[in-house]
Amino acid sequence: MSLASASTDLPHAGHHAGDHAGHHAGGLPSLARLAPVVFWLLVAMPVLIGKAGLLEIIFPVGALATGALLVTRDPARFAAFTWWLWFLTPEVRRLVDYQSGWSVISPVMVTPFAVGAMTWVVVAQYLPMLRYRAYFGFVPVMIGLAYAYANGISQAGMAAATFALLNWLVPVTLGLYVALHWPIYPEIRDAVLRAFVLGLTLVGGYGLVQYFVMPPWDARWLINVGMTNQGLPLPMQVRVFSTLNSSGPLAFLLVTGLAVLPAARGVLVPIAGALALGSLLLSLVRAAWLAGLFVFVWLLLTMPGRHRLRLLAVGVGLVLCSLPLLSVPRVSEAIVSRFDTLNSMENDRSYQERQEFYGRFLIQALTEVRGAGLGTVDTATKLTNDDNQLGAMAYFDSGLLRVPYELGWPGTLGYVAGIITLTIGLLRRGGAPPDPFARCAETAALTILGCMVFEHTLVKVTGVGFWFFLGMGIAAKSYGLATMAAPAAATAVPADEGRESWTGA
Repeated sequence: MSLASASTDLPHAGHHAGDHAGHHAGGLPSLARLAPVVFWLLVAMPVLIGKAGLLEIIFPVGALATGALLVTRDPARFAAFTWWLWFLTPEVRRLVDYQSGWSVISPVMVTPFAVGAMTWVVVAQYLPMLRYRAYFGFVPVMIGLAYAYANGISQAGMAAATFALLNWLVPVTLGLYVALHWPIYPEIRDAVLRAFVLGLTLVGGYGLVQYFVMPPWDARWLINVGMTNQGLPLPMQVRVFSTLNSSGPLAFLLVTGLAVLPAARGVLVPIAGALALGSLLLSLVRAAWLAGLFVFVWLLLTMPGRHRLRLLAVGVGLVLCSLPLLSVPRVSEAIVSRFDTLNSMENDRSYQERQEFYGRFLIQALTEVRGAGLGTVDTATKLTNDDNQLGAMAYFDSGLLRVPYELGWPGTLGYVAGIITLTIGLLRRGGAPPDPFARCAETAALTILGCMVFEHTLVKVTGVGFWFFLGMGIAAKSYGLATMAAPAAATAVPADEGRESWTGA
């Protein structure tokens, strides 16, 4: 697809780029800058005065209002704001439960999905763009999910199927949203990097506090949910889950953050990396440890040459920063004993349970032609039971088996074909100039995709990590190619026409 060929089909590209820059004169940028800050201040106030129960209304309503302000006017801040919601929403829910009483179903937890679903409005406006090669892979993915959704309504009901659809589809459309906004790729990149540097500092630092102190609201939540695989709700006896729901999503989020951190700059970057690595180790998630090793090796192989020495220095620095943590006897004992299980998997209970699950469920998952449908697996099963408790299929250890089981053959065909198409497009360099952040985004997406062997990493917060950075990789390539073509186009056509051609995809 040529740059000029799509210029008439992507009016929003030039509109947002120019509109975003022009906000400063009209006063709206101050509102856009202040909206997320005001929102988080409004969230903090009820907690500080002991009235966190008010957040069951303030949090979703305020987040939706902030998202509505940003989604079309300031895509860069919208992207950063959604990441902050994924970082902090589970912790907000725990504070609400601690101060106002335990609730099995919380409206707070739906907030990141509802805000992310606002991208559907933007995507719907530019559906014709999906015919182009860079975006076409999203089409079979969404068709596959539409089939599974219709099937899920008949099998699990509208409420459960719709909640599951949010889990599956919101990450996809967030990725498409940033891919379509490639003309302001540098702004989105910088906003997301700032969010991750601050986010890793907060999430990683709080994880260490949680391990050594165990705040009472986190302990109370562990007791209420009965999540025994997280350890005991006591200091130095818990697997760190920080501000997220459990150690698994936390660990994969930290790996994603560590993957993009080499593209960031600033004095806070090494601090963010050290705190994130500390919490990653204390999560005791072996799959994420292996993923972190893959991240380092892949970046070392794919980063532009002059960045490799810096990457090696960062790696050595993070290892040195982790030594004080490992010098604590209880910490080193827990990490070393967990690490030793990688050498003796036949004696590891978790590995044996997963192996047994594969052996028992493989044939059933692959022969489920119609599919169980969205809403029949995971937390959506709460909405199918009168007592709001998790159903029999709530715990599903394998992402590779869950896709065919839940989506069925028709849904799986579209979903997998779309991912393969988009991944191949991401890895095809196509003459785009080297971009360190693009390599980092590519690494994050590939790492999360590879972890499907262990669990379903393409939904919820881990799924946002895959689809969002897949979209950022696509945006980086489009922006790089357009930047290279712009000087030639400017000399070939009049200035006004050249400016229009540059907005093509």
